[in-house]
Amino acid sequence: MAPIPGKINPFEIENVLNKMFSPEWLRDTATKVGYVQRNRKIDPVTFFWVVVLGFGVGVQRTLASLRRAYETASAETLVPSSFYDRFNKNLIAFLKECLAHGIAELTSHTSLTLSDKLAGFKDLIVADGTIIRLHDRLAEQFPGARGKAELKIHTATGITGNTKSIAIYSGKTADIKTMRIGSWVKDNILLFDLGYFKYELFSKIRGNGGYFVSRLKQSANPTIVSVLRAHRGNTIDLTGKKLKDILPRLKREVIDVEVEVSFKGGASKARKTEKDGTFEVYQPKGNTPKVKETFRLVGILNGESKMYHFYLTNITLGQLPAEDVALLYRSRWSIELVFKELKRLYQLDVISSGAPAVVESLVLVAMLTLVVSHRLLNHMRLLTPEKSARFTPLRWAESFYAIAPVIMGRVLKAAGIDEDPLLLIIYFMGEGVDPNVNRERLLSPWVEAAKSQELNGAK
Repeated sequence: MAPIPGKINPFEIENVLNKMFSPEWLRDTATKVGYVQRNRKIDPVTFFWVVVLGFGVGVQRTLASLRRAYETASAETLVPSSFYDRFNKNLIAFLKECLAHGIAELTSHTSLTLSDKLAGFKDLIVADGTIIRLHDRLAEQFPGARGKAELKIHTATGITGNTKSIAIYSGKTADIKTMRIGSWVKDNILLFDLGYFKYELFSKIRGNGGYFVSRLKQSANPTIVSVLRAHRGNTIDLTGKKLKDILPRLKREVIDVEVEVSFKGGASKARKTEKDGTFEVYQPKGNTPKVKETFRLVGILNGESKMYHFYLTNITLGQLPAEDVALLYRSRWSIELVFKELKRLYQLDVISSGAPAVVESLVLVAMLTLVVSHRLLNHMRLLTPEKSARFTPLRWAESFYAIAPVIMGRVLKAAGIDEDPLLLIIYFMGEGVDPNVNRERLLSPWVEAAKSQELNGAK
């Protein structure tokens, strides 16, 4: 076992989580959104930690097993129908409040900082989405792009440990429509795959003081307006040429130029959607003026394929050389690790229910499990800064997955929800007994209850 520094509080883990989601905050929030209206058997604190550290990590994968997990933690016996009825719009509202609160807490407790190479920038943010297949009965609520019913999870995740946003859309929603640009992008670098490639999006990022790096779309053919990196010898004059016109003749290992692009713009407006009350940008039909802008284009020649990998950005040459722009883009892989964590460990894509409220609740639970896991990851990095870089995300996720039920018990105990001495007896009396009183049983004619000598005081 690894040595433990002397000044570490043995109750660090449960204290961090109970500070992140205090019992008072959970109960007040549940009451505020209408999830808990009267003092009944469902305690929002117990329920929250059971779903996040039990169901969320895949220990219980059905609502029946989740109900039993709650019963063992609370020493309460619940009627199945009343428990299932708890998965409703009020629970969704409660979980959304918890997710927003958790993201804010995570953002305020960072454990990594950008290196000197990225001095002057706040964070690297990777935007991407993943598709979850759903029951066909949900095709109307969540129409899919490939399957009948699908759900898209969009995330914008900070490399230094700050999760900026998590949102849920129908599967057929285009990636570009899930990206909301505002003042939050200022001084941040956003990394995009080709699903988000749109000059108008890049223009809005720059207009809000942010930066971006994206692969260049294969069909794009910008005009080169200046060369940022000079080459010796008898080189081709690139200025004023279209990229595709000169590409077959290029042999240099690195291309670093300024290019001009044009796109429709200037007529975008915001409107409120009827479905969820959020604001989205739309383009009114009709003729709109074309806008011309210049961006930086970096091309790196692949030694094996002899093909160029092109990256479009507004990061200047003074801020980052061409080779580092290409290297920086590889950081996008971090978002794939997040989705791998969600699907492989927290089993986000194993939701068989056909009830919309159940599906949305369980997706939110998986997101909360991720946020809680990363909050603890940040804390462990801060506790042992000399090992910070060695706390890799996927290894951490596997460790967290294995121990989550133990963490749940300790968090509940620290929150004042201790185990009832009669908990196991109450649980088995409720769950081990067939609720069908008059059902004929196979052995009924041949056996009867024995008298317990222990209960009668015999020795």
